[in-house]
Amino acid sequence: MAVKLRMKRMGRKNAAFFRMAAVDSRTPRDGRVIELLGYYNPREKDQAKQFVAKLDRCREWLDKGAIPSETVSTLLKKSGIEHKMLRLPKPGKPKVAAAAPAPAEAKKE
Repeated sequence: MAVKLRMKRMGRKNAAFFRMAAVDSRTPRDGRVIELLGYYNPREKDQAKQFVAKLDRCREWLDKGAIPSETVSTLLKKSGIEHKMLRLPKPGKPKVAAAAPAPAEAKKE
């Protein structure tokens, strides 16, 4: 069973908040959880209350091999956790795919 650390959407329409949970990777987004690890409320004005998590339990799940989502990785990094399992986007400009050559124009005769 592969365990992931990901967000579970809660709240009402246009007023969402999220719970961070350890879940089986095959469960749906709002499905059954193994353990609740914290919450994230983007509407909260106070930065200290915006993201609250059990950091020791998060680190324990990461040590056991749980794979965090990109959002969870970013939030954990901001709260001070350094771990090899955190998947963070690379800094700098995103790479743009090489431009495809323009199609050959039809020759008019």
